[in-house]
Amino acid sequence: MKETFLYWQNLKNDFMDYIKSENFSPLKDYSRTMDLLFDYAATNDHTEYSPEIGYAFWESEKSQGKKNATLARRKKTIRRLNEYLYGKSYWQVAPRSLRTHWSSKMPTECPGEFAEQFEEFLQSLRRDGLKEITVGMYRSFCIKHMLCDFAEQGVKNWSDIDVRVLTTAFSRSESKVTFATYARRLFRYLVKAGVVLNDHSGILPMVAKRKTIPSVYSEAEIKRLLDSIETVTPQGKRDYTMVLIAARLGLRVSDISHLCFENVDFERSIIKFVQFKTSVLHQLPLPEEVADSILDYIDNGREESEEPYIFLDGYGRPLANHTVGNIGARHLKSSGIEIGSRHHGMHALRMSFASQLIAEKNAVRCCALRFRAC
Repeated sequence: MKETFLYWQNLKNDFMDYIKSENFSPLKDYSRTMDLLFDYAATNDHTEYSPEIGYAFWESEKSQGKKNATLARRKKTIRRLNEYLYGKSYWQVAPRSLRTHWSSKMPTECPGEFAEQFEEFLQSLRRDGLKEITVGMYRSFCIKHMLCDFAEQGVKNWSDIDVRVLTTAFSRSESKVTFATYARRLFRYLVKAGVVLNDHSGILPMVAKRKTIPSVYSEAEIKRLLDSIETVTPQGKRDYTMVLIAARLGLRVSDISHLCFENVDFERSIIKFVQFKTSVLHQLPLPEEVADSILDYIDNGREESEEPYIFLDGYGRPLANHTVGNIGARHLKSSGIEIGSRHHGMHALRMSFASQLIAEKNAVRCCALRFRAC
């Protein structure tokens, strides 16, 4: 009992020193919340702090009908305490096991007058070998930027679409390059299928896609990035491993999110997988640090799940491609690296890996030439 009391007292003293060093204020709010947290822990026989306990304490305060301002102070203290114990990159408000999933993204419905032929167009894309994720991009973009716009202009069927209707929708679109590309493929199909007589997409201008210089980071910056990611929490172990794979193996986000247990051979130290984008089989050596990080996440961080995919979200479900990309971008931003005008996502780490390989090959070539000269 005495040891438990000393643990909580030392935790409060150390935490308050941290609050003072960071110039957070007012100090009395943090001190008062910590005292109430300790009372809650003692009442519920908690001997050590965890984020789950902190969140449960906040829920207890909420259930007592405390005012919003008071609850905000409680939540701020718990968030600071989590940051102090688990690092600045600790970002979840509540433990993943206690969060309720909610999504504001509702699918956009295709206007009824275009639905049948548009679904047949999407089926033709599948027959042409396009991946389901690409078909989904065609579906969402065409509905939002073309078909819904046509309906707003009063178009009742495909044959009513003329140059004016199409160019009006094009002028309103946020992405002119994607609109022109998708419209040309859609109207080629409609003409071939006999749905419309004329392919008006030919009137759309050829929009040049801006080519950007690949963003790369030095080995010192990659090390700083990896060092900045905490590996105490399950989330931190997962994020660190995914960033490490991108930096050391150059995998795309789609290949990281689709990486399964069967793709990793720890005994032979290889990763063997079919690239999601190109459908090409790849086999890469598995560095020891990457293998150790994957095993640490699987053994000590991965959610309980029957999913074959290695990396999961807090609900035991596979991660979406964009989620993996966002994780890399978030850690690059919080690492303290001077990003400047460079891109800051997983793709930048892939480009950095490629740049490093080229530099190493050039170094080997220079050594070979010097050896011959001798």
